[in-house]
Amino acid sequence: FHWLWYSNIGCYVSSSRNSEFIFKELRTYIHFQGFLFAVSGEALTKRLRSQAFRALLGQEIAYFDNPKNNTGALCTRLATEASAVQGATGIRIGTTFQNLASLGTGIIVSFVFSWQLTLLVLAFVPFMVAGGFLQSRLMTGFASKDKDMFEDAGKV
Repeated sequence: FHWLWYSNIGCYVSSSRNSEFIFKELRTYIHFQGFLFAVSGEALTKRLRSQAFRALLGQEIAYFDNPKNNTGALCTRLATEASAVQGATGIRIGTTFQNLASLGTGIIVSFVFSWQLTLLVLAFVPFMVAGGFLQSRLMTGFASKDKDMFEDAGKV
């Protein structure tokens, strides 16, 4: 039982040492990919904060007279908005690409082995997409309320 032959796809698959090695290498690659996305997200956040601070320094004095633009609110906005961009671009976009690639590969493999079951599972994908969209909308609404509370706390 050391080797399995899959006649549908025409290849040998090892059930012992080779598969363990492949999974370890794949896990290492995934962690390295996550690290690189995190580094790029941090670099983008640093550059964005620097440019936003430079833009704040170039404002007219009357801009800072507005109560919405006091020191605490500006510091809080500078910290939270740049971090929100990092959350949208760093590891999250890497995870999204990885999930889409896994979904595509899974669909192809499942069509090879059982196209009827694949069509049944794909019928439920719109419900999962709608649930994910609803969850992201709810989380965005809560995040905007949190942002307003953080700005109010920074005014003290």
